[in-house]
Amino acid sequence: MTKKKTPAHPVVAALYEAHVSHSMALLTGDGLLEHLSAELDADLVNAKKLKLTQMVSKEQILATARAYAVEMPMSGGIPELVGDIARVLHAHPIHDDTKLSDIVSDKQAREIINKAVELHELRDKLIHAVLGNPLLVEMSSDLISRGIKGYLAQGNAAAKGIPGASALMGLGKSVLSKASPGLEKSLDEGLQAYVRKSTQATLRTSEESLKAKLSDETVRRIALDVWADIKHWPASRFREYVSAASLEEIFVIGYEFWRGELRHTPYYGVLLEVAIDSFFDKYHDATLQFLLDEVGVTREMIFAELSRFAPPAIAALHKAKLLDGIVRRQLLPFYQSGRIEAILAEQGT
Repeated sequence: MTKKKTPAHPVVAALYEAHVSHSMALLTGDGLLEHLSAELDADLVNAKKLKLTQMVSKEQILATARAYAVEMPMSGGIPELVGDIARVLHAHPIHDDTKLSDIVSDKQAREIINKAVELHELRDKLIHAVLGNPLLVEMSSDLISRGIKGYLAQGNAAAKGIPGASALMGLGKSVLSKASPGLEKSLDEGLQAYVRKSTQATLRTSEESLKAKLSDETVRRIALDVWADIKHWPASRFREYVSAASLEEIFVIGYEFWRGELRHTPYYGVLLEVAIDSFFDKYHDATLQFLLDEVGVTREMIFAELSRFAPPAIAALHKAKLLDGIVRRQLLPFYQSGRIEAILAEQGT
C-alpha cells in the first residue's frame, strides 16, 4: 500500500488533513446537492457576464471539430457495435405493438405531405428523369417491337378465319426471304427504329401530360390516401421488406462510407467549416446564458442532471476508495508549495 504524502511542517500537515476531511465531508455528506445548487447558481450568474468569444474562439472549435470528425482514427469495433444495436432494434417486440399512427399523427402526416407537395421543381425533375431515361425508352420500344413481331408471326385473327390465307402469308414470307435474304433483317431494324422513335415521342408527350395532371391537389390526395391505408400498419410490417442482416449492412456501409471516404473529402471539410462559421457569425456577441436560453436549457434541467449523475458517481469513487486520493492530489501541491510555511514565519508562528 502506498504511503500517503503529507507536508513536513506539522502545522501545515494538520491544515492539509483538515482540508481533506472538509472536502470529503462535503462530497459524501448530505449537503452535496445543496453545494452543487449553490455552485450552479454562481456559474449561471457568471454565464450572464461572459460572451461566447471570451471563452472560446472559432478557430479552436474548428480545430476540435476537424480533430474528431475528420482526423481521428476510428476503431474497428464501432461497426460491430452498430451492427449489434441494429439487430436488437430490428428484433424488438415493440414494433409489433406500435402502429405508424402511434409514431406519426395525422396532423404531422398532413404537414409533411403539404411540404412535399410544395416541391414542384423536384417533382417535375423526377418525372423527367424517369420518363426521359434512355433505359425506359429502350425497354418500352423493345417490348412493343416484340409484341408486333409476335403478332405478325402468328398471323392475325382475320387471316386465320379465311381458308388458305395463313398458308398464303407463309408462302409470301418464304418467297420474300429467298428473293432478298437481307430484306427481312432490314425490315426488322426499320421496325425497331420506328418504334423507338415513336416511343420517345410518346414518353415526351406523357411527361408533359403527367406534369399537368399531377396537380398539387392530386398529389396531396394520393399521398393522403396512401397514408390512410398504411397508418394502421404495425411498425413490424417493414420487417417484411428489410431483414435484420440488411439493416445491419446498411448501417455498416453508411458508417464505413463516412469513416473511410466522405469525411476526408474537401466537400465535407467545407460544410463543417461553413456550419461553424455560421454559428459564430450568429452568436459571437451572445452571452453563455443567452446560448443556454436559445437551445432551451434551463437551470432546472442542469440541476436535474447534476442530481442524477454526481451523487452516484461520487459514491462509487468513495466505495472504491478512490475519492480520498483524488481530493489529496488536488490539495497537496498547494500545501507543499511552502506558502503556508512562509505565512507562519511572517506571523512568527
